[in-house]
Amino acid sequence: AGKGIDKMKSAGYNIEVGIMNEESRFINRRFFTFHEKKRPYIILKWAQSADGFVDIQRGQNSKIAPNWISGPYERILVHKWRSEEEAILVGTKTAQKDDPSLNVRDWSGNSPLRLVIDRDLKLNHKLKLFSGSIKTVVFTEKIRKHRDLVKFETLDFSQPIWPQIMDYLYREEMVSLLIEGGTKTINSLLLSGLWDEARVFKGAKYFHQGVPAPHLADKYTGLIKMWSTDLEIYQNF
Repeated sequence: AGKGIDKMKSAGYNIEVGIMNEESRFINRRFFTFHEKKRPYIILKWAQSADGFVDIQRGQNSKIAPNWISGPYERILVHKWRSEEEAILVGTKTAQKDDPSLNVRDWSGNSPLRLVIDRDLKLNHKLKLFSGSIKTVVFTEKIRKHRDLVKFETLDFSQPIWPQIMDYLYREEMVSLLIEGGTKTINSLLLSGLWDEARVFKGAKYFHQGVPAPHLADKYTGLIKMWSTDLEIYQNF
């Protein structure tokens, strides 16, 4: 807390501070965000087609599974990312349509805490999120008893829910959060400015119509050429 610097100065040493300050803050960006903003470091992640869609237009009888835009190597990278963060979140529609596991399978490491928004508790209990194999938190306005590793956290949906979710994660000491939700979930965070980093896969596949990708106006800070897609990295700090 500065005392070591004072002691060295008083002993006659020439001390310089602030060297590579920005680089150091970037390396420790999760730590600083958590302690300074009282919330986890938030990473948004999605994949979009070459014509700007995250999903095809689905009907009632559409298959419950993801429509892949990226390839197997990109999916390995995503699993690596999951192993590096403490929590991961999706909204109701993503859970319904894709039935994701949100765990770490194609990489070594721990799976993050799984979070899902389900206001009316309408998600099928047979979905992979409710397997009971990984600790999972459901944000809802209903009151429901916890079961196995699934916990139900009641929110006031008449008020903005993101501050409530962030307060919960701060109390639980979750330093980082990966959002793999759909357009509605991600756009609500983009509009509120409640994000720190966005990782966007842009594939070569065309959907022609479907669910539009989230709108991100900020200029990207890095472009990485991948195997079957481009990866753009945006920063909001």
